[in-house]
Amino acid sequence: MITLDAPSFIFVMQHARNCAFHEEVYRAYITQASNGDLDNTPIINQILKLRLKKAKLLNYNNYAEVYHRLC
Repeated sequence: MITLDAPSFIFVMQHARNCAFHEEVYRAYITQASNGDLDNTPIINQILKLRLKKAKLLNYNNYAEVYHRLC
């Protein structure tokens, strides 16, 4: 049994030889904030809407263009 804390996750990603186990841990890690009490989906959707609004106000097509100009 492992946790999804960074040290455990990184160790599995670097050293697991069982592809099914590797995939199971990866999927659990990337979806941990999109289920149950930790579901951030509404917040993420709001951030994406605000980023698009910012891009349009600055006369860009999308937020990637804004970010690219900042780099």
